[in-house]
Amino acid sequence: MLLTLDLLPPLKENQRIIVAFSGGLDSHVLLHSLVQLRASLTEPFQLEALHIHHGVSEMADGWVAHCRAVCGQLNVPICVRYVTADQQQASLENQLREARYQVFSEVVGVGDLLVLAHHADDQAETLMLRMLRGTGPQGLAGMPNQRRLGGGSLIRPLLGFSRAELEAYAQQHKLKWVEDDSNVDVSFDRNFLRHEVMPQLAQRWPHYRSNFNRNAQVAKDAQQSLDYFLERDLAPQMAEHQRGLNCAWLMGYEPALQINLLRAWLNQLDLPLPGYKHLQKVLDEVVSVRPDAQPLVNWPGVEVRRFQNIVYASPPLPDHNEGAVLSWRVDEPLLLPGAGRLTAVVEAGAGLSVPAGAKVSVRFRQGGERCKLAGRAHSKLLKKQLNDLQLEPWLRDRLPLIYVDDELAALGDVAVCEGFQAEEGQQGYILRWQRP
Repeated sequence: MLLTLDLLPPLKENQRIIVAFSGGLDSHVLLHSLVQLRASLTEPFQLEALHIHHGVSEMADGWVAHCRAVCGQLNVPICVRYVTADQQQASLENQLREARYQVFSEVVGVGDLLVLAHHADDQAETLMLRMLRGTGPQGLAGMPNQRRLGGGSLIRPLLGFSRAELEAYAQQHKLKWVEDDSNVDVSFDRNFLRHEVMPQLAQRWPHYRSNFNRNAQVAKDAQQSLDYFLERDLAPQMAEHQRGLNCAWLMGYEPALQINLLRAWLNQLDLPLPGYKHLQKVLDEVVSVRPDAQPLVNWPGVEVRRFQNIVYASPPLPDHNEGAVLSWRVDEPLLLPGAGRLTAVVEAGAGLSVPAGAKVSVRFRQGGERCKLAGRAHSKLLKKQLNDLQLEPWLRDRLPLIYVDDELAALGDVAVCEGFQAEEGQQGYILRWQRP
């Protein structure tokens, strides 16, 4: 048996484990070994396979059939998901990787484990690629054994095994697997390293894999130590600025620390980390520009913007129907498609007053709305009110407008309109808007 429990995170009762199963040697060994481990336990886990059909190879349909057959033999349920990529683009490798990880994030539920079959040779190739492309300590730490993925975790329990060890296991158990024809195409950087470079390294330095892994661990330890101190500085900033960073505060650090603070900040936000060039671009084109600019720097999965003197980062904004009208029971959370989530907490004498039997609805800005904010002298167009309130421009069309009996009563959790504020001793609702 290749895998043991100590190579997995602590398992909860009836743990769901999903194997990313391509049908190739590595993932077949991983799936077979997990089946063996499950059979040895008195409290077995749930085991499933996930196959992603990329539609690039003419043999892709045959791989699906093979994977279904293997899973049938092993008594493992399998889910097949289909993705597409523009094969005319030079970044085909990156497109396919992003498509896979999008599927992973959709399939993995809260508490689930997604298991990938990366091994020691893959780790060495990854480190070499990152060094050739330019990377920092985090990149030199290689692929992590475990990281968050949505509500669950992604794990790589085979990183301590070489490709040769997996081949020996497959031969011992008489496993059959498919060969991806693209794996011999040396026009792909990873394949060029695998077939042209790494064999020569192995001849000259037979223990290069273990040396690479040891260097990766040293880099990981160094990065974790740096993050420990960076996060102490980041915490008060993120708390004060709705998880954003004050640009003047950031620019007060030395340039090298600015880059590392940005990286640690994105990590705290659980957003995909870019390379050094994108981090420098954030500094040059977002942090350092004039305060009234509205810049945007993005990469897959992330958009970085600035408003006033604060820089913000988030996943790309989802599609949003600005014409939607949603009924709301104020004592229940309300999901706003493309615009976040709205909740309310009861508090006497504060927040929004909702008369008994009143009809409450949530709408979005159409243009021309007016309101007089509680405590203000004059009514203004909503557009001017939002300028005065300094709401981030990219959120203004998604701000939930709360109507009571068809009269504008509150602007999300930003402000309450005159005539709708709870008086002393009266039940009110403190609104909370979770931004998209």
